[in-house]
Amino acid sequence: MSTPIRVPTNTHPSRLPPNYGTLEAGGGGGAAGEASSLRSAVESFTGSYSRASLIYLAENLTVTSHHDSVHGSEQQQDTLEDDTASKYSQYLVGRTYSFPSLSRHTTVASVLAETIPQDLFARSTFLQSVFNAVNVLIGIGILALPLAFRCGGWLGGGLIFLFCAVGTNYTAKIIARCLDAAPGASTYGDMGAAAYNDSGRAFVSSVFIVELMTIGIAMVVLLGDGIQSFWPELDLMTVRVVSFFILTPTLFLPMRKLAITSLVGIIACVCLLITVLVDGLSKKSQPGSLLEPMETEWLPSDMTNLPLAFGLVMAGFSGHAVFPSIYRDMQDPKQYERMVDIAYVVTSAAYIAMAIMGYLMFGPETMQEITQNLASTAGYSKIVTRIGVSLIILTPLAKYGLMLNPVNLTWELWLLNKPSVEAWCKFHTWRKHFVTGTIRVITSLLIIIVATLFPGFDRVVSLLGALFSFGISAIFPLLCYRRLFAGSISLWESVLNNSILVISTIMAILGTIWTFLPNNL
Repeated sequence: MSTPIRVPTNTHPSRLPPNYGTLEAGGGGGAAGEASSLRSAVESFTGSYSRASLIYLAENLTVTSHHDSVHGSEQQQDTLEDDTASKYSQYLVGRTYSFPSLSRHTTVASVLAETIPQDLFARSTFLQSVFNAVNVLIGIGILALPLAFRCGGWLGGGLIFLFCAVGTNYTAKIIARCLDAAPGASTYGDMGAAAYNDSGRAFVSSVFIVELMTIGIAMVVLLGDGIQSFWPELDLMTVRVVSFFILTPTLFLPMRKLAITSLVGIIACVCLLITVLVDGLSKKSQPGSLLEPMETEWLPSDMTNLPLAFGLVMAGFSGHAVFPSIYRDMQDPKQYERMVDIAYVVTSAAYIAMAIMGYLMFGPETMQEITQNLASTAGYSKIVTRIGVSLIILTPLAKYGLMLNPVNLTWELWLLNKPSVEAWCKFHTWRKHFVTGTIRVITSLLIIIVATLFPGFDRVVSLLGALFSFGISAIFPLLCYRRLFAGSISLWESVLNNSILVISTIMAILGTIWTFLPNNL
């Protein structure tokens, strides 16, 4: 009996043996065989997540070339110089069973194609799909969950968390129904185009660019706070300058190098949960102890901070734009809803554990990031705390380049397609490298400047949750579902959809406004 394990490779599928990717149970070669099996399994999980996430990033960012012309249903595109990229682009269209009603713009995927180190024709197993979903959902938002409960109290924070978890679990499932309703749709942008034509795809592309840049800002703030936790004597400007010189070089790394860092985020969050638990149980007295908890509130004494909790909680459920790629990448798509449920159970358990432990340990003294409390509270094991905080600091280093790479490629393709720029770069390769390098440095500098103007991690995460997560994970999927299934939705389902839509819209508006208002946190 054998257990199929997919091993990423650059070998063309036609050259692979029939039993490629199969590991015989009981076979092995001792310790070497076990080490090889473990390495293959890790590579397989990493490759599955990288493929799904990169295709999501690339396919939802469109670039219109000045060479393209569209007349009615006919669209003519110049093929890229790189044959591999062209073939990959054709593969993406081919795997969607032909969708003539959706026009395919030139996408960043065609440029990222040759940099993806995985076998493009492989699909993710059920367990890999669960891992992908959990890895997408659990992110830096977990750091601010204790603060969300400080803003909302046990009752308010709990109700907000319940609504966000249950509501986004439901919308994650209707995204798959929307994709199935539009033959050929395989990405979030396709869903938008199916419901609202090219304007829907353009809207998705614009939102993603702003969202990815906002995530970049959050990464800069997180790295800066981590640096200051180790060297508190540094001022904000010095920290931002240091962050610029640390993070900017990651924008020049090849995508195949960035892809292997996809495990860092989930590993860091697991280690942080363990760190909080160990620190909380090792300290006998407050603050920062689970054995002697701080005073907490069922309802917040200061209700003016409650809307801030909307975005802080919702930021933890912002992975819905990746779910279409995960769905289409599954070996057995019929297991999608079960996969979503399991991923949400795991994610919610981690979130609830962090929120409860953090709020109990620090109560009204809970800071913007739980790591700030850990680093500034005396009585903890320095080794354990430093390991947990250090791993969180590694997250920006691992994901800054990965998140901004598609954004940079979008600007680069747009600028290099300008006739004047194209003519200037035509006979001198160094000029093209100069243009792309300048764009990447300017993009990083812009993000650093914004992070300096808005240095609060709570504000950035709240904005991500209120403006983007509610929009992408709740509001837009419901609008697309209503549009695609108009006339066939039952009364009960219509009431449910409209209720989630109205509540989400109100929470998104209030949460976004409160992000920019002064607070006493």
